[in-house]
Amino acid sequence: MFADGHDEEILLKKWRAQLSKGVLEFLVLILLQKERYGWDILHLVRSLLPLTEPPLTDGTIYNVLTRLKRKSLVTYQNKTVGGRVRTYYSLSEKGQELLQVMKKDWEQLFASISEAGELSEK
Repeated sequence: MFADGHDEEILLKKWRAQLSKGVLEFLVLILLQKERYGWDILHLVRSLLPLTEPPLTDGTIYNVLTRLKRKSLVTYQNKTVGGRVRTYYSLSEKGQELLQVMKKDWEQLFASISEAGELSEK
């Protein structure tokens, strides 16, 4: 990717790892504004974050969901669909409140990055 060396690739890989960690719970909360089951969440996140470092494993999403359940940010219920039991997740009231704050923080961060880019062009 980089013509002059390996250091830039390592830096980019580390940056993507930090970015993925920071965004993963936020993205899951956004997706859980609609009731979804774990496998659906996993596939959606993989399609939305294709450059995660390391690549997103099945267990990663379930670990995130477990943390969110423990913090009472999501609710869940088991449903039988087509003879299979699936656990469906959705945001709790507490999760909805947190998501609104996170969205405002994200919008502020995005605006700051945009402003920095504009300042660099002047």
